[in-house]
Amino acid sequence: MAQLPETYDPPLAVVPFDPSLLGFPVMLPVELALAEDTPKNICDAYGIDRAAFARILQNPVFQKAYTDAQKMLQQEGMSYRMKARMQAEELLKTSWQLIHSDLTPASVKADLIKHTAKVAGLEPKEGATVAVPLSIQINL
Repeated sequence: MAQLPETYDPPLAVVPFDPSLLGFPVMLPVELALAEDTPKNICDAYGIDRAAFARILQNPVFQKAYTDAQKMLQQEGMSYRMKARMQAEELLKTSWQLIHSDLTPASVKADLIKHTAKVAGLEPKEGATVAVPLSIQINL
């Protein structure tokens, strides 16, 4: 039987960083803001222990998401728009996977990338290069 060499270095797969992974479940701030259950029960449902929850609470992205969820609930309640926002956040993961899949057609990838840039506000603004009309007046 053949043995592996002592210094075997398997090739590493290149896995791009997925910015949709926040370090906490995307719905956690919303569920905590809703306060329909205790923080312990909500964390248990996500498999988050006390130490992990303490780290999440220190995360500035989580703090902003929680504050935003509280404000949104005060303004809108549990409206259709808020539910759509929550779904959109979760669907970023699917978009990321489709864009990086070899099975996804290039046209679909391009549309997803354009849409993501548009929603993120990274598209060039229309009218950003407005030409100023030139007026010359000659008095004799």
